[in-house]
Amino acid sequence: MQNNSDLLNHLKTEKKEMTNIDISVAVKELQSLINAKFDKAFLVNNQDGRELILKVHNTEMGTQEIIIGIGKYKYITKTEYDRQKPKNPHSFVMLLRKNLRNIKITKIEQHNFDRIVKITFEWNELKYMLIIELFKDGNVILLDSDNKIIMPLRTERFSDRKLIPKEEYRFPTQRDLEPANLEYEVTKKIFKEELKKEEFIDLEIVRIISRLFGLAGVYAEEICKIANMDKNLKNPNGEQSEQLYSGIKEFFKLLTTTKPYTIIAEEKTKEEQNNQNNQKEEQQSIAKKIIDVSPIELIRYEESNLPNLIKLKVENNIKVYKKYYTSYLTALDEYFSQFILQKDIKKEETKLDKLIKKQERIVNSQIETKAKYEKQSAKNHEKGDLIYANFTEIDEIINTIRSAREKMEWKQIKKIISENKDNPILGKVESINEKNAELNLKLIAEYGGDLGTLKGNVAIDIRKSAFENADDYYTKAKKFKYKVAGVITALEISQKKLAKVKQQTELDAELLKQKQQNIKKKERRVLKWYEKLKWTIIDNYLVIAGKDATTNEIIVKKYLEKNDIVFHTLMEGAPFTVIKNTSEETPSEETLLEVAKFAVSHSKAWKLGLGSADVYWVTPEQISKTAESGEFLKKGAFVIRGKRNFIRSAPLDLGVGILEYDGEKRVTTAPSKTIENSFEKYELIKPGKLKKSNLVKQLLNEFKDYELIDEDIFSILPPGESEYLNSKDRRLPRRK
Repeated sequence: MQNNSDLLNHLKTEKKEMTNIDISVAVKELQSLINAKFDKAFLVNNQDGRELILKVHNTEMGTQEIIIGIGKYKYITKTEYDRQKPKNPHSFVMLLRKNLRNIKITKIEQHNFDRIVKITFEWNELKYMLIIELFKDGNVILLDSDNKIIMPLRTERFSDRKLIPKEEYRFPTQRDLEPANLEYEVTKKIFKEELKKEEFIDLEIVRIISRLFGLAGVYAEEICKIANMDKNLKNPNGEQSEQLYSGIKEFFKLLTTTKPYTIIAEEKTKEEQNNQNNQKEEQQSIAKKIIDVSPIELIRYEESNLPNLIKLKVENNIKVYKKYYTSYLTALDEYFSQFILQKDIKKEETKLDKLIKKQERIVNSQIETKAKYEKQSAKNHEKGDLIYANFTEIDEIINTIRSAREKMEWKQIKKIISENKDNPILGKVESINEKNAELNLKLIAEYGGDLGTLKGNVAIDIRKSAFENADDYYTKAKKFKYKVAGVITALEISQKKLAKVKQQTELDAELLKQKQQNIKKKERRVLKWYEKLKWTIIDNYLVIAGKDATTNEIIVKKYLEKNDIVFHTLMEGAPFTVIKNTSEETPSEETLLEVAKFAVSHSKAWKLGLGSADVYWVTPEQISKTAESGEFLKKGAFVIRGKRNFIRSAPLDLGVGILEYDGEKRVTTAPSKTIENSFEKYELIKPGKLKKSNLVKQLLNEFKDYELIDEDIFSILPPGESEYLNSKDRRLPRRK
């Protein structure tokens, strides 16, 4: 019987790759990643191709993952779904990490309304471009500032261009028609001339539109509907050409006001399941499948047309509906991620099946072996019985053959036996195997009554007596009987193991089924405004600090108020650190020292591995963006005027821990005195040689009870490398 997921799999999926329409909308939304820095790249292989994941980071949104699908499914979007990332990076990924690490994205563009995306990375004199081709099998190519190919993900050669290292990159041949120039009369003229070309004569207009603009069939059909024309019309006249051109312009205007959504097919079925009292009860099971995704409202997906999407005849247990999104990238992510993630589930299901089949093979093999040993035991016992039933005749035959063998060759003996088949004694000899000195005898034992008659061929060793031959067969029978007992024991163990495996796989299968029906995104917590900066709580004061030049600007221009206290070090690149002070009283000297420790620990002094550094504090009115005459202030820099209040040799002193603040438990950093007095759980750190990524892994393990992700910890750490404080260096006990 087909289950619900089987039925849904029969529904046609419309989109296996992004069209130029989809790419156009997606690229507009990807502009939010401008100025994000490249962090890492991963290449994930799957049955239908590959996924290139670009991990980037920006101040406002934290870590984001751009995912690029190539192969059967071709797409580019941001993803909120976890992927199983490989331990051993691909060579192309290593190249991206080497060249693009910490370089900002400055442009994300669609090339000439084609299925090509260009991502430009720049930092000072360095400039790279990542070309993403989302046609044919798809490809990703890294270019240098001279437009030369550093490396493609996959080398390719075409008649007009080569995608190989050191070759100049060339875009595919471009079309003359694209949405950007539809308002011009010259474009209308080109369009009409294209319709008259020989290649388009007797071709349906839906196909002509698709080829001219590189549109998917669904959008070409939509244009025909907007123009109120039969999509199968051929050789349109002048008036029809005008009408069609107007429909095309109207269609592309829709892209200015996108309203993304997915089309979802949902099936509800009732399943009988055992309840806690082992009684059967009906439970409703729901399976869903996203069958299309669109950035704009389409006539074909109007409510009245949705039921027509189902070609499968089922008893009204599948419904189709729209689900709207605020972002097209989110819709794309849900649509394309379902294929990859569900294939991972299928892989797990296959593993479970293989595990059961392997154990079943062991059990079946043992059952076969048991039957074989039982048969061999019975067979050897029968042969022993036959020898005893014909004991006298067999001894006579053995003695006769032995005597004959002293006088003649085997050939002569065989001839005599062959000529005396009617002899009651020699007639029992079926054949002779002289190499083994064996006689093959045809024996019969008449027991009578319920025992009946026993007969069969028995090999007799003429070097032994009838008794010795019978004893050999009985010994073999006993050995096989012992083997049967051993196999029975092994079989019982294997059958118990099979039952256990089946039970476990049933549980695992149920979990996979639930996972398949409700694939969840990574939980991305909505950050408070201060969590987008460096922050902590010291003596009940909210303390914030910049992460970079941009956030330094934001703090001073947006968040600085008249009673606040502003800290800075004398080192270039240090963050502005601010005590958010709601009263007119200056915080205590003890508080000022704790904040100074926090400020210096998040400065360049940590990266340099210093033990301490000088810090000063000022009031907001002392800070200005107006430079002295002839001077220039770069981004994030300000002029400090008036008296600076120095705190000399403020020690680098920091820990990472969990603090309850603003109604939630949050992870942040603070100096050791503050963290010991106010934090629920913590780890003290110092400048060291442990890479940030490795420290994050260790801290995630320490705080595993708090459901943190790597970004939560990564964003709060000081610059450079760190390590745990050794227990002998700690001045404070570690809180559990």
